[in-house]
Amino acid sequence: MNNVGIRGIAATVGAVALAGGVLLAGAGTASADTKVTHHSATGGEVGTSHVGRWTTTYYDGVTWKATVLVDRGRSGAWTHCSDGSDHYGPLVGRGNWLFGGNCRGYGHIVKYGWYDG
Repeated sequence: MNNVGIRGIAATVGAVALAGGVLLAGAGTASADTKVTHHSATGGEVGTSHVGRWTTTYYDGVTWKATVLVDRGRSGAWTHCSDGSDHYGPLVGRGNWLFGGNCRGYGHIVKYGWYDG
């Protein structure tokens, strides 16, 4: 198995272990001084930045999952919830990844996609 596959499997295992995980490898909420560029998965931005391919594989209004090709730079999963909170997964480099997030305990999903770093 190549390194991309191993990283993807490790990321999947991380998501199962973390309730509320955003990028299948971790979860976090940006601090007030963190500046990131958000890209909506539903806004037609795929191919315009670090993400060359995005396929949403699951969405139920609270949880989402996607297969993602990061073709340059670093990107991570981003979820914006109805209570106004933003949740971020860790930044990852080039390769095929499984991204995901949820708004359990924070309302429902308003927007989701990725951020660049």
